[in-house]
Amino acid sequence: MAEYIDSSTDEPDTRTTSRRGLRDTARTAKRRVVSTSSTLARAAKPKGGVAAVRKPLRSVVILAMVGGLVATVALPAYAAFNSPAEGLTIEQVAAENAQSLVVASDVTNVALSRGSYAATTAEEVQRKKDEEAAKEAAAARLAAAGTSASVASSLNLAMVAPGSGSVRWPLDMSSIRVGRGFGADGYHQGIDLLGAQGTPEYAAAAGTVRVAGWYYGYGNAVVIDHVINGQSVSTLYGHMVDGGVLVSPGQYVEAGQMIGLMGSTGSSTANHLHFEVKLNGGNVDPYAWLQANAG
Repeated sequence: MAEYIDSSTDEPDTRTTSRRGLRDTARTAKRRVVSTSSTLARAAKPKGGVAAVRKPLRSVVILAMVGGLVATVALPAYAAFNSPAEGLTIEQVAAENAQSLVVASDVTNVALSRGSYAATTAEEVQRKKDEEAAKEAAAARLAAAGTSASVASSLNLAMVAPGSGSVRWPLDMSSIRVGRGFGADGYHQGIDLLGAQGTPEYAAAAGTVRVAGWYYGYGNAVVIDHVINGQSVSTLYGHMVDGGVLVSPGQYVEAGQMIGLMGSTGSSTANHLHFEVKLNGGNVDPYAWLQANAG
């Protein structure tokens, strides 16, 4: 009979033991990793949640903006402070100090003499401009109106009435004939002074032109308002030739300044100056007034 031999032993299988040990070791390591990760996550998580993260972040942003503003202001000022002075122009040097005067080195001092300049008021300048404008307008009106070329070409627009003083004769009386006087026919309020067409007529006194142009039966006429020795005076010059009014309303004229040219427009039958004078609003004998005041 065959003999049975039992090959088993009481010692444990070493391969099974090794596999179990490896699994246990892996489980332990996994648990340690999970535990460590949780611990780190809890440690890294800030208290207060998202709000706690926003506050430090906002502080960082504000600090960055403040730093940027400081740099923006400081850098140009630093650059201007350290810019080289030798590159500046005269205008730039003067602009930094508006009360300083920069003079080029080649400018020499010139002594001013009192006769080398004159002071002129704004009124005098405007008056001169008005006179020149009136002369130019008169020449243009004469040409447009067809007044004889001999009259226009012979005019000296710079001439003034003879005599001096605050009151002047309105004509050069050496070539004038006196016609109807004040009060003639019971209604004549002026005096007629007869002469050639185009004879220059002058302002009897300084004043402001109120009328310059067609004026009822006076035809082309000029009326000037004056103040003489504190009294209100107005003078009227009637029947000027077409185109012969040489001043404008509102213009200031001097005594003896030429204001027009003799004609026969309006209610007139011959070339003459119809001259009237009103003193404080009432008509007076113009010829007697001229003799008393113009000499």
